[in-house]
Amino acid sequence: MANLDLKALVESIDPVNAEYILKDDDVKREAGWYMSYLRDGREDMARHTKERLEEKIREFGQRRLLPSNVKVGDGATICYWSDREAGTIVKVTRKSITIQRDKATLSPDFKPEFIPGGFAGTVINQHEQSYTYEPDPSGRKMTFHWSEKYQSYGQPGNLRAIKGRHEFYDYNF
Repeated sequence: MANLDLKALVESIDPVNAEYILKDDDVKREAGWYMSYLRDGREDMARHTKERLEEKIREFGQRRLLPSNVKVGDGATICYWSDREAGTIVKVTRKSITIQRDKATLSPDFKPEFIPGGFAGTVINQHEQSYTYEPDPSGRKMTFHWSEKYQSYGQPGNLRAIKGRHEFYDYNF
């Protein structure tokens, strides 16, 4: 096994998103592990790590909302501290996106299961929530700017936008 030319590997797998992939901490960490295993003569671990790295690179654009893959009509999620609101991207500029809130309807099959604890109780099945979505022409609009530092629309620990519709209400907050 040879040393890793990460830039060449990324550009051979996903040249469109290479700029963003090369800045991703998880990708850089995985590449570091690969090189460490090679130096230590652990070729089996190096081979496994390289396969995992290649998979991360292949899936990167599918998992992440990036200036290179964002378009009007795509689903997106506004992340608050623990709650999440689903929406549709209605405007894209070079450095920002605008998301309009969708109508998210909680499945009638979901019934919160409370147990004693916290202020009034704790919901133990809240991650089983499922929703249906439809556009809401009068939904609230929010604009998110691309952060070079965080490589995301918005900032972690603050309002942030992610790819796909993933409504979530945190009953325990």
